[in-house]
Amino acid sequence: MTVNMRKKFDQNGYVSLRNVLTINEKKMIKNIIFDNFKEHIKLPKIKKFDLENINFHKELINFRKSKPKKFGEIYDKINLNSKFRSLFYSKKFMNYFAKCLNIKNNNIYINGFMMRFDVPRDRRNKLNWHQDSPYYMMSYPKYNAGVCWCAITNNNRDNGTLKFIPKSHSRFIKTIGHKKGKYISEQYTLSILRNEITKLKDLNQKFGDMSLLHMNLKHRSGDNNSDRVRITIGCRFIDMTSSFNVGKEIYKFNDEKYN
Repeated sequence: MTVNMRKKFDQNGYVSLRNVLTINEKKMIKNIIFDNFKEHIKLPKIKKFDLENINFHKELINFRKSKPKKFGEIYDKINLNSKFRSLFYSKKFMNYFAKCLNIKNNNIYINGFMMRFDVPRDRRNKLNWHQDSPYYMMSYPKYNAGVCWCAITNNNRDNGTLKFIPKSHSRFIKTIGHKKGKYISEQYTLSILRNEITKLKDLNQKFGDMSLLHMNLKHRSGDNNSDRVRITIGCRFIDMTSSFNVGKEIYKFNDEKYN
């Protein structure tokens, strides 16, 4: 299993696994979402709370539209939640990360935690083609690092799941950061070759599935044309045994240092 994961990660730039989250882990995530939104949107009792229920998605979409500031505060609280982050520090996840990076699980740095709520037809938080490496340059120059994606809703092309190009991770591509607006973070987008477009795949996942993508794999946000919010959790995992730049979570490019 270790050899196969490392081989697939090296050759294809990604590994996909089914039913990684246990029943208790799914319940934990569901409870975190419920506890943070229950005072702001209409929800059934926790025992009847279903993440795929269309009424939950309608309530969530309307809440984000009518009270974007409050929604943003809740979003930040969830992503800082210790219980949520502890999932990725568990022995199971650490072992998955170690297998892909081909190192011991006591030599891994984890950051970039996320629980994403991607609403239909959102343009503000949608990223074009990019690599994650420019945002996490502490792994420069070897980039023995990856991104973990776990589906919390059933994610597919309809609700805008991640699009990626297999085997596009062979090298880091230097790009110039840019901002589209005052409240939008800096983005490092890149161009895609015509022959690469024909190879792209959608990261189709059901609740509990997990994919591990190489930090240099080219990917972008999909278009959510459904009537539901796409919910995904994840983090970044980085090899600390070589070329680890302590304290450098996000670098801006410096020609002298990186050329």
